[in-house]
Amino acid sequence: AVESTQSTGSSGINAEYGHLIMRAVIFLAIVGVAFGLNICKGVNKGDIESAYATARIGAAAIFGSSCPTFDLNTVAFAGACKSLVKQATCYGLKAASHYDRDVINYGHIAKDVKNIESLGNQACAEAPACFQQVKAAMEDCMARNANFVQDTIDAAETAYKENFEAQVAEWANSKGDSLLGALASMAMDRFSSADDIQAFINEHLTDDVVADAKAAAGEAQALAQQWCEEGCTSTTARFLEGIFKHMNGGACRDASEFCGACQNRAASYFARNQLPCCIERVVQKGIEAYEYVIENYEATLNEYASAVGSGLSADGIAQATAIKDAVVAEFQCVQAVYSANQPGCA
Repeated sequence: AVESTQSTGSSGINAEYGHLIMRAVIFLAIVGVAFGLNICKGVNKGDIESAYATARIGAAAIFGSSCPTFDLNTVAFAGACKSLVKQATCYGLKAASHYDRDVINYGHIAKDVKNIESLGNQACAEAPACFQQVKAAMEDCMARNANFVQDTIDAAETAYKENFEAQVAEWANSKGDSLLGALASMAMDRFSSADDIQAFINEHLTDDVVADAKAAAGEAQALAQQWCEEGCTSTTARFLEGIFKHMNGGACRDASEFCGACQNRAASYFARNQLPCCIERVVQKGIEAYEYVIENYEATLNEYASAVGSGLSADGIAQATAIKDAVVAEFQCVQAVYSANQPGCA
């Protein structure tokens, strides 16, 4: 049982600046390695440098004109972010190889838990300092160029149009009347420039939405801080490693299908093991957020769904309905196991 949330363009440059910093941090400091575990062991150094080279090219295209002094080597590949970025890069390379298979089972996921644990632990330890390093670089760019945010957005739009727009259009056309193809084409028609995206944001983000987004961000930050302070990453890792190993076997051979054999194996694990309260708190916060969104934004969400549905073909609608039904069915199986084994946490 895991759920979602949402975020005015009224604060102008400050709001854009905040989003820019957050995007940069997500890009630069997704996380690193836990103490004593080197995820880069066994990773080809040439692959790491190739990933860094691609990032440098992207940074030059995005920041080259708006902030010529921006140096990705200093901001991302040195100082407080150095190990975070390197280990995150290595994890991405390893994960791409590890999960490159037709069928992923729970055994495959269990083997990856130690790497995910390491990423979470170093995020707790080092992400705040990395964030400050990235933030300082963004502030320096803004001090040097009063139009930094807009110039950067314009550069990103140009880079997209020159390097990816034709490929995206070709991919959408290759999908024909499929759901993904239709959604991609609709998005490209609706948002042909950064100005279109900004107009959409300004149209839909009211003061109430912004207030809710700020409150949600505060809740998430407090939850993350508590998670780190209580050592929840390793506690959760041990539980997940155990349940995934237990589920892997018998008729449970595909991690994309929970109902049935995998559900039964999960239920039998819960008979002897309690869900950690670390996870329970996150689940409950997710449920609260979901219920709040439905209570306050259901009409708006239905309006969006109706608008998207009106642009789909009969085949597209049928595909969307089938996907929704399958997701709901799987969710109900997960919910049944969770509800029957919900821990009594304070």
